[in-house]
Amino acid sequence: MAKPQSNLAQLRDFLAYLATVKGDLSNITAPPFVLSPKSVTEIPATWAEHQSLFLAPTAEPDPARRALLVLENFLCSLKRQAYTAASTGSDGGVKKPLNAFLGELFLGAFVDEDNEASTTTQFISEQVSHHPPVTACVLYNRARGISSSGYVAQQTVFSVSRGVVVRQVGHAIIRDEVHGESHLMTLPTMVIKNLMLGAPYPELTGTCYLVSSAGFLSTVVFEGKRSSIVGLGLGRGGASPSPHSVRATLVDLRDDKKPLFEVAGQWTGALRVTDLRGTGAAVVDELHVDAVARSELRTKPAAQQSPWESRRAWAAVAAGIRAGDLQKVGAAKTDIEEGQRAMRRAEARAGVEWPRMFFRRAAGDAEFDVLAAAIPDPAARALQADRTGASGSSSGCGRRRRY
Repeated sequence: MAKPQSNLAQLRDFLAYLATVKGDLSNITAPPFVLSPKSVTEIPATWAEHQSLFLAPTAEPDPARRALLVLENFLCSLKRQAYTAASTGSDGGVKKPLNAFLGELFLGAFVDEDNEASTTTQFISEQVSHHPPVTACVLYNRARGISSSGYVAQQTVFSVSRGVVVRQVGHAIIRDEVHGESHLMTLPTMVIKNLMLGAPYPELTGTCYLVSSAGFLSTVVFEGKRSSIVGLGLGRGGASPSPHSVRATLVDLRDDKKPLFEVAGQWTGALRVTDLRGTGAAVVDELHVDAVARSELRTKPAAQQSPWESRRAWAAVAAGIRAGDLQKVGAAKTDIEEGQRAMRRAEARAGVEWPRMFFRRAAGDAEFDVLAAAIPDPAARALQADRTGASGSSSGCGRRRRY
């Protein structure tokens, strides 16, 4: 049997196994040929990859437009989040990122060559829980006075009708110290579709919210392509929207939720920004996600990294994935996984818990509670500590942060 057919058969066997598992699938090991050489700890770096957008709020005098800039950065980051998370394969399909181990670190920086002192944005990511899997992270630019910190817990389920559904529980808080503002950002749900045909792709679903402490709320609705039955007009909802469709509305909470701006289009492509103020709507900007300048994340060479840093820790696994050597992938992953199990057994015998390096556990967060009060969805404004290992938001730059 040809290799692609063999892989497809293995994938279908794996999906058949997933269909029998009840509960969260986040820590289930996938077949090596569907794996990405990247770890989930890398994904939050996408929140600041578009440095011009990430830093822009600190230079904008209008608070409504600052909220709009935060929204634009969020929308422009989604494609890289979804496809970096899945790491597009050579066959055009998407791959599953590596499950991070407890204590895994990812350290890097976005640096502007022309102005290194003022536009260096540091990135710290740490896997602070394995059951459930939780990644805590912070991005900060001291000179520009802006940071983004938060955590992501993933809950993964599978159904034959929907595919793999990855619910991201968590949030980030963007702090603009120049204007004394904070912006709360919730996270989308991702569905991996077309798995049974062996050509999976990501789609975002549901609703996200961004709340500004200056009194603005953005509601982001994902309207990805529905099933073929709906698309044919035979199901509920009529005609299917285009794949990757998104529509976001920014309102003024202090003025009876008056609509100010709308951003609509595709989170993988073109986005149109419309100013709803005044007597008539006017298009004020058009963005194309791929045309927005993206900074590369700098890291130390793997050989110079700590054994706990992602790219060194997973180097043998990544090399095996890139070479298509499934035996090497399996052996290297087993070494890491068995080492982690041995450490957990030793900790259990000693009655101690693994110490986190950059973050600390917190049962709640007053800043989150104040901002989240503006969110209309009760589920979205809850920390869901029971599903994230008592996670909370992080605060400040350069201190040990809460998760």
